[in-house]
Amino acid sequence: MPEARKRDPLARCGQAVEHTISHGLEQWGLIVARHTWKVFMFSIIFALICISGVMRLKSETETENLWTPRGAPVKDDKKVYDANFGTGFRGETIFFKMKDGSNILTKDAFMEIYEFDTKYRRDMQVTVEGTAYNFASVCAKARPTDTFCLAGGSPLEFTYNIVTHRFDFSNINSDADLLNLINRASIDFTPEGSKETFSLDISNRHDLMANVVRNADSGRIETATTLKMSWFASRANDTVRDESCTGLDSTGAAWDEVSCNPTEVWENEFEKRVNEEFNVNSKHVFAHVQTASSIGNELSKVIGGDVITLNVGLFLIVLYAILVLGKFHPVLSRSSLAFSGVVSVGLAIGGTFGIGGWTGVPQTPVTSTLPFILLGIGVDDMFVLAGALGRAPTSLSAEDRIGYMMRTAGTSIFITTLTDMLAFALSTTTSFPALAYFCTWAVYGILLDFIFQITFFLCACVWDEQRVKSRARDCYCCAFCCAKPFDPETRKGGCCDCCFMEPAIMEQKGCTNPCCCLTCQKDGGYLANWLKDYYAPFLVKKPVKAAVIVIFFGILGMGAYGSTQLTENFSLRFFVPSDSPLNVVFDIQDKEYRTGDIGVSVLLDHTKEGHYLHQPTVRADGPRIATGMQEFAYFQSGSLVDPLNNFTQYIFEAADGFPMSPHHFWTAEKASFDWYARTATIGEWTVYPDLEAEDRTIGTEVTQGGISAGTWPRLRTATYMEGIPADGKFSRGAYIKDTKLFYDVLAHFVTTPQGAGMRSYFAPHEWYEGFTDWIESLPEENWAAPDGSFTIDKRRDVARGMYNDVHNGTARPKHPAKFCSALKYFLSTNETLKAMLNPPLDEADPNCYPKQGDYKMTRIGVSMKCRVDEGVCPLSNSTAEVEIMQGSRDVVADLNSDLGPRAYSFSWLFAEQYAVVRREALSSIFQAIIAVGVVTMIFISHWFTGLIVVANIAMVLFDIVGVMWLWDISINSISIIYLVLAIGLAVDYSAHIAHAFMSHTGTNDERVMKAISEMGADVSHGAMSTFLAVVVMSTSKSYIFTLFFRQFFAICLFGFGHGMIFLPVVLSLIGPASSADHEEMTREMEDANAMKEVVMEGKPAAVQNDTAPDTVNSQAAYSAPNLDAPDLAAGSPIGATATVPAEQPV
Repeated sequence: MPEARKRDPLARCGQAVEHTISHGLEQWGLIVARHTWKVFMFSIIFALICISGVMRLKSETETENLWTPRGAPVKDDKKVYDANFGTGFRGETIFFKMKDGSNILTKDAFMEIYEFDTKYRRDMQVTVEGTAYNFASVCAKARPTDTFCLAGGSPLEFTYNIVTHRFDFSNINSDADLLNLINRASIDFTPEGSKETFSLDISNRHDLMANVVRNADSGRIETATTLKMSWFASRANDTVRDESCTGLDSTGAAWDEVSCNPTEVWENEFEKRVNEEFNVNSKHVFAHVQTASSIGNELSKVIGGDVITLNVGLFLIVLYAILVLGKFHPVLSRSSLAFSGVVSVGLAIGGTFGIGGWTGVPQTPVTSTLPFILLGIGVDDMFVLAGALGRAPTSLSAEDRIGYMMRTAGTSIFITTLTDMLAFALSTTTSFPALAYFCTWAVYGILLDFIFQITFFLCACVWDEQRVKSRARDCYCCAFCCAKPFDPETRKGGCCDCCFMEPAIMEQKGCTNPCCCLTCQKDGGYLANWLKDYYAPFLVKKPVKAAVIVIFFGILGMGAYGSTQLTENFSLRFFVPSDSPLNVVFDIQDKEYRTGDIGVSVLLDHTKEGHYLHQPTVRADGPRIATGMQEFAYFQSGSLVDPLNNFTQYIFEAADGFPMSPHHFWTAEKASFDWYARTATIGEWTVYPDLEAEDRTIGTEVTQGGISAGTWPRLRTATYMEGIPADGKFSRGAYIKDTKLFYDVLAHFVTTPQGAGMRSYFAPHEWYEGFTDWIESLPEENWAAPDGSFTIDKRRDVARGMYNDVHNGTARPKHPAKFCSALKYFLSTNETLKAMLNPPLDEADPNCYPKQGDYKMTRIGVSMKCRVDEGVCPLSNSTAEVEIMQGSRDVVADLNSDLGPRAYSFSWLFAEQYAVVRREALSSIFQAIIAVGVVTMIFISHWFTGLIVVANIAMVLFDIVGVMWLWDISINSISIIYLVLAIGLAVDYSAHIAHAFMSHTGTNDERVMKAISEMGADVSHGAMSTFLAVVVMSTSKSYIFTLFFRQFFAICLFGFGHGMIFLPVVLSLIGPASSADHEEMTREMEDANAMKEVVMEGKPAAVQNDTAPDTVNSQAAYSAPNLDAPDLAAGSPIGATATVPAEQPV
């Protein structure tokens, strides 16, 4: 060896590390060969322990827990939003279309939709564990004690009668009548305590119609093709994950096992009945349904279907492995060994899922692809080990052949296992939870695959070697002997004597034809010899090298260009099969209802002194924040929802100065007024004009109406409000001076038709919710506190002038003293809520009111359009979504408000991914390449060769990215997973060739040919087996699995191409000198020859003549008819006929 190389520290380090590992693995191989049954039983017990963790396995499907980056601001914002405004709703969306595709704005269509709404939203019920649930039982409510569900939006609202609270078709006699209501788009009502009738504009319900055609002259709506209806279900039961409950479906049929989440059960039954019942029986309308459970259900179907696909993949792998290792020979076939190798991979797969359960790393939709990956990697390792076993010198004993296999191939799969594990282990640091979970599972799987390869499969190798030596048939061999029977006198003939032998021995046996029957092959098999005799010499020709360089750099250029064209995208479609009816719903949403608008909420904190909702800071900063959002470039004009602004407008829009009815408010001005002094008799009824409406209707029922003009105090006066302009017109700065009255009127506002939509913009304190819930729970009639400090009478009857102590809509005591006394008593019964009231109540004040007010947080709502300029919104709009997210945050941050504003949108759970996906992709890939490069340089023992391998892997990644662009695959947290995977697999294809190249001497062309001859067949079989493991996914109807197949196909294609074509050419041109140590190689050869002489003592001459240590797949020693019995019988299933030589202790 040249001096320069002797002084190369990297080479010396690499050789030392490799020698240590190879020696350790060789010793392990010898241990397994001597204690086969013990190791085998250990592997089985270990596998069972690992697999038992499957019982503890958990699944994760929540968007923010999988696809939103860790540490993303939106996660904290969502926690704040959920804690204050609720966790959101389970959306149930229905799109209605006419079965014949015609106009849906007809009386018949609306009547059928009304029947749909009645049958399913009101009447349909399911039973879970003996409790019946209809939609009213599981719907979302603004407050738990509410008796009504939150409305999502329905076209039936055009027919709504606010008096009866029902959809009313009594006045709709024709399609024209219906169109008049739709175009009028308003609901008339008379608020309680008012003589004036108001019209509630519901023209925004026109947004529930798609493909609308308007009259060119009048602008009136004439036709539409689609109607949208939305219901909101509660998430209160989402934490229930048990699937073992019993129940009844909507027809009364029993369920033996069903989810214990009644909301989910109702959704599934609803979707089933609509598809199987309504859509079949309806005359006019077809309903397309998406529930909150729909995507999860569809994904479960995909995963369940791919269990079958996995079995098909297993069958293909077993078949291919048997074909490769079987050799169509009754004895030399290793088909049973191939089957054992696949079983070994199966143990690794099962163990991976089990360890996932033991360690608490959840299963995700993406981890479902991991078995296919492990199948490809594991079978690749199996081929490498089996190939090395075939190359083991025939002069060695079976025990030493196992040691040889582990010293050579064991080291090789150790290197690839280590590089793969490092690549995935480093990627677990990614901010994408789904990627981190997948990479963690991949580390588990790759490690377990290696463990079972060197335990379970290694035991199978020992037993198979003993079988071959005893000339027992292969268990799964399909071959037959076609040569003439063996003649014991002439010692000639016999199929098993004529195959895989040196020509001299074959001639001695009477086989003049190297292939005397179907079972005969040349040493190493057809592929290895074809690579050696034809492919390798062809590849090193100069014109071929030039063509390879040009072609591969051309592909690199395409990949580099494609990397600049990739876009970020993530969609719920990824989890739905292509043939699912849910895709029709997605198409309707995207093509007919997509506006591209993004709803954004600005959360304002009112928990600190000076920032309380009724204090000046809010009145000053609120308008500034609203204005800042309106000036943002993406702001959608007219979309601002400022609840305090709307509240003030409500006060100014009220007729007659906003009279404060005693049914709702207490005022000091009328504290001593005798409301019952004036009476009037109408028929048999005694009424109180100051409390009842003069224009009220008296009949069989008493209904409350308006007020007596001029009797009640007016809110919109200087007595109660500050900042009212001289002209009396609206002013955003006007406010109610008294704190309790401010919250009394605000609470009343959100119970009115004008303010009902604002209820979700205010987040009450926990004590306030508890207090009002307690008031609602009290008896109606004159409840007295146990300590006698106060009474509460909630009755509203004519005899008492319809007057009571509590605003029945808000559950708030009207008198300040009663409110204070009731609140003190309530808090005395609940120390937890009492501690939340900070600062505490003033015990000395009989009219005490919490200084912090009733609400801890409010939000301002805006909509952001999909693009700054005019135009159609693209389906993939990641750039704009990121700009909206970051821009909105910048706007509120630049305002420097003391209210701590934070911009939030649920859609940003996806946008956060878009913002960092490229950085995360580069980070994960860079870390993986660095790790692979370091390991490769150490084990290949040359830095320049390591750099070539790393560059080769980088080119593979660019090639894959180019194919992603051609296939219109976007960059997201799913596709990143497979890019990281590409590094691990690509290094497998390249490292074997590079390692072999550096291990041989001669010219670069000669070393390349030797490397291909030695490792080419194993690499080829590994690539083919990996491809077969995933080719079955090409028929999958799920985006995840289709994407998996496409990227995996590219990995196999380009990884194999670069490893077997481009890398050898580059090494032949610029590859460094061999790192093999001539003196060390000489010593090893001398040691091997000495071992051979020892082993060969006492062997027949025919065996001693077979001295070709490099003969591939040579089994001549085991084919001779007069061989000694095989050694290692102690670990052999066929040990009953075997003996152990004295010099080979077990």
